Amino acid sequence: MHKLKWSVGIFVMLISSVTTFNNTLAAGTETNADVTFQADDTGITSPIDPTDPGKDVTPVEPVNPTTGALRIDFASAFNFGSQKISGEAKDYHALFTQVNTASDEKKYVPNYVQVTDNRGLNSGWSLSVSGTEFISGSNAVLEGATLTMSGVHLTSTMDSKFTPSTVTSDLTLNTLAQNLVTAKENEGMATWAIAFGKGSGKDEFSTNPNITLHVPAEAKKLAGETYTSTVTWTLEATP
Repeated sequence: MHKLKWSVGIFVMLISSVTTFNNTLAAGTETNADVTFQADDTGITSPIDPTDPGKDVTPVEPVNPTTGALRIDFASAFNFGSQKISGEAKDYHALFTQVNTASDEKKYVPNYVQVTDNRGLNSGWSLSVSGTEFISGSNAVLEGATLTMSGVHLTSTMDSKFTPSTVTSDLTLNTLAQNLVTAKENEGMATWAIAFGKGSGKDEFSTNPNITLHVPAEAKKLAGETYTSTVTWTLEATP
């Protein structure tokens, strides 16, 4: 009788073990993984370093971004400094854009425009630019003066395969908007710096050879007056 009880005990334990193993294999359930996206209509993107796009910078000049999910985050001013009057035709180059790095160091980067596309549609965009005549405070026009941008170079933390494919590398401004960069479908998503040149300046007096103001010899130049042109950047959702 003692042996019978032992044998039965072993039998029961084996059946229980097998049953538990089979239940483990058969068990299963399902869960959901979901995400909801909100429009970035009120977002702000800090200016980036066009020579090192993974790093944010703070421009010394005012930053006047546009709003919306497709926006211009920053556009450099073009400062040609103070020049002596000459009777010859002259080309002047703009000072590099001064920025402060995260470690509060000064850096002189190529003049640039920064565009962010956070619409999530990957449908592309186009950036155009125009400029008025150079006019002084007394309404004198710098006749025949032209502003030319060249050496356009695009940088981003995005993979290079998403780089906008249509770029005007050399453009002389006039009062009519001219296309500078076009991002086709599946191009130009996230943030892009559109720089005029690749190199940085050494100091605050360094000038960018890719931004040129040409003043013809015959242009009247009033001493002590500042001549200003308004440069308008237009970003459109439809390339």
